Amino acid sequence: MATGEAMTATGNEKPSSPPIAAECGLPMSWRSVLEQGGAHFDESGVIDFGQLDAERRQAVSADVMADLSHYSLIEAKGEDARKFLANLFPGDLRVVSAEKGLFTAWCDAKGRAQATFWVFLHDQAFYLLLPKDIAQSVLSGLKKYLLRVKVALSEAGDSLARIGLSGPNMESRLTALIGAPPPVEAGDALTFGECTIMAIAGQPFPRWLVVGSGKAVADIWQSLVSAVLPVGREAWSVLEILSGIPLLVPETAGEFIPQMLNLEDLGGICFTKGCYPGQEVIARLHYRGQLKRRVYLAYVDSDAVPAPGTVLRLEGATESVGNVVSAARHPDGRVVLLGVVKIEEKSQGNVRLNEAQGPVLRFVE
Repeated sequence: MATGEAMTATGNEKPSSPPIAAECGLPMSWRSVLEQGGAHFDESGVIDFGQLDAERRQAVSADVMADLSHYSLIEAKGEDARKFLANLFPGDLRVVSAEKGLFTAWCDAKGRAQATFWVFLHDQAFYLLLPKDIAQSVLSGLKKYLLRVKVALSEAGDSLARIGLSGPNMESRLTALIGAPPPVEAGDALTFGECTIMAIAGQPFPRWLVVGSGKAVADIWQSLVSAVLPVGREAWSVLEILSGIPLLVPETAGEFIPQMLNLEDLGGICFTKGCYPGQEVIARLHYRGQLKRRVYLAYVDSDAVPAPGTVLRLEGATESVGNVVSAARHPDGRVVLLGVVKIEEKSQGNVRLNEAQGPVLRFVE
């Protein structure tokens, strides 16, 4: 899961399972590279490379590269693919090209986000990159709109590898590798051989997504592995949260309007495009300025990493004032999380995790 080690005790490094050839949705050639590198798998993908604590520390201090097999890819191709997706998502699909992607959402008629994801163009097809545990329900939902359109939708994780790159020196490493400066603004992309390289939002360092054939991605990985530490999903989850990327999973699907997740600032909502599910609700919130809840970055001292959807309460109260979107174990021992919280109530006292006397959230303003 992209949200980290849900509800696992911590304090010491979690023991990893032995490497297995898990059926976790990635090209066989790429899986072999990961296994040879010491990757530890579960059914969702690569947990870590056997150094979980070190991987977390490295992720927030130096260059790392992560296998992203815990994300799925949904492919949309056909002559009507762009129009089809534009009619479903609040983001401006007109700008998506081989040089530009975006982070957006798919919403229901009430404006509630059912999923959030990166959408980009690769080899003449559109792709959605989203957490694996929500991908099948999204794919099934999108297929219900396939009426009299020339579009084919499918899961493409078995045919394309995907990795993430991050770090203070990663831009210079990529420049040396591809022979030109890489894109740096979130969403900007370029094609390098059989790979798409796209800049994605990054904190504390710039980050990139690389998607391509198993062999092409393996070549990039092997060219960096002598100087860059491989990390699994646990370390990458910390970076996703620090970067403010609100990724939904089944427990949080349908709970939030896109503005609550900061999608407007992330460039995932266009107010000058045609109709899409939930447009009326999303536009009304924008033009009337009545946002009552929004996502915040926070730290909390907790023995367990809270699961997505965990309730947040005001100190001394029983009513919910928000929910955890995603959480992970930070290398300093605390839990770092994204949580959607009622704006007014947040200023009225301590917001606590799960219960009125639970651990206090320390918000990053």
